[in-house]
Amino acid sequence: MDRPSGLQAGVEETPVGKRAAIAVALFAGLVAIAVPILVSLYLASMQSLEAEEARALALAAEVVRRSDETSEQIYKAFAKLGRERIADPCSPANIERMREIDLSSTRLQAVGYIAGNKLLCSSLGSHGAGIPVGLPNYVNTNGVSIRSAVELAFVPGSQFTISTQEASGYAAIVHRSGPLDVMLYRPGMSIGLVGRSSGELILNRGPFKPEPLQGMRPAQEIKRFDGKYVFAAVSSRNYDYIAYAAVPAVYLDAGTRQSALVLVPVGIIAGLVLALAVYYLTRRQLSMPTLLRNALRAEELFLLYQPIVDLQSGTWHGAEALLRWRRPDGNLIRPDVFISVAEASGLIRQVTQKVMALVVRDTAGLLKRYEDFHIGINVAAADLKSGSFINELHAMLRRAGVGAGSIMVEATERGFLETEHAAQIIRDIRKTGICVAVDDFGTGYSSLSYLTSFELDYLKIDKSFVDTIGVEAATSQVIPHIIEMAKSLNLRMIAEGVESEAQMRYLRERGVQYGQGWLFGKPMSIGELASQLAQNRN
Repeated sequence: MDRPSGLQAGVEETPVGKRAAIAVALFAGLVAIAVPILVSLYLASMQSLEAEEARALALAAEVVRRSDETSEQIYKAFAKLGRERIADPCSPANIERMREIDLSSTRLQAVGYIAGNKLLCSSLGSHGAGIPVGLPNYVNTNGVSIRSAVELAFVPGSQFTISTQEASGYAAIVHRSGPLDVMLYRPGMSIGLVGRSSGELILNRGPFKPEPLQGMRPAQEIKRFDGKYVFAAVSSRNYDYIAYAAVPAVYLDAGTRQSALVLVPVGIIAGLVLALAVYYLTRRQLSMPTLLRNALRAEELFLLYQPIVDLQSGTWHGAEALLRWRRPDGNLIRPDVFISVAEASGLIRQVTQKVMALVVRDTAGLLKRYEDFHIGINVAAADLKSGSFINELHAMLRRAGVGAGSIMVEATERGFLETEHAAQIIRDIRKTGICVAVDDFGTGYSSLSYLTSFELDYLKIDKSFVDTIGVEAATSQVIPHIIEMAKSLNLRMIAEGVESEAQMRYLRERGVQYGQGWLFGKPMSIGELASQLAQNRN
């Protein structure tokens, strides 16, 4: 039976009653909308706090890792120099020992001897009457004095941290910014190093000054939020210092606002479903750039190295750095996929900068040992358009502590499309002493007229042409023309994708100087490269 209407039931709704019912319904609807939004905002703020705490902790942990590596090399240097009691620490023989220790270290800028608060000699040579280095800031529990910000006369404008073994006078000199040169660092953040027992500030970057942290135990971690900064500290397990990182609350607020912008429009169920659908589709379209941004911060990118071989002597001439991406679940993403994503999303410059940083980290020691060996890095068209790329190359050489001949820039043909601008950039690169190669020649836009517009050193013959050697194919006659073209322009040649002895003989007989491919070695880790390079040179 149908329920009677209001009039049939003898109850007439007044305008006031209608307005009250509407108000209640609106209130209930607002509550139904507001409660999940408020809960979501709270959760968003908590998630943002956890993310920034994790970021700060990762920053501090990276500073500790770099500082521990530096400390380990410092104490090893002290141990080597202290094995023999030498009457004159600044004798030519002892300076040579310092130089050998310096060259074998990746973190130390120099090793020296200090007496009377003067640097009397170092791995750079004798310093006559000595270079004043000032009084130590403090002495740690291992009997090592720390001078945390020393300017040396022969390197004006730079500051160094000098650790001196008080018992022997031997000192290790480290660039002050070295342990703080962390990829995860962003503007406004603060990172630094504090003595655990002394409370003295050893190194710092950024405006934040930490409260005393002496109560921390070795290997202990702390994190907190004081309303202005998300703060984290990590105490070294083996050495007497604590690393800290402070992330300004502005990053926390930005994360909360971003979540709010997604959640606030959510109202009724139909709107929620629609918003979630739009969000899901948008996120799906942007997922690869987002993952790549995270990979750049989370150290998921790494390098493999494929040797470049002198076809006449068999000597390893260099190696090409090949970028790889391994996700946290172990899956590898193909370079042709993520490089195109990086170019389309505007991340390719950051990818190139990451490659340069990884090359410095991996190969600095190797390139110092083998000065006639080089590492080739691939650059994109966006790099050749950037006004800062030349400075980045200079900085890369300085960080690695190697000469310009240790690095080669490889640019694909697309990088040469803006001929006049690209030609100037390439001239500037070559002025630094860095060689330039055109990569994958013949697969894009290049022609003889293009090549004559540029000052180049190498031409890399693409694998697709090398594959036609000894094969009856329409393109098999292209490779002789490429070789003759390179010879006419006085370009050295590197043939890519060499996989057989027959291909090697063909290339060698026609004057191609270098080869790269599985015949000589597959892409390998830096450890494998160093081991096999030593065997090749021996």
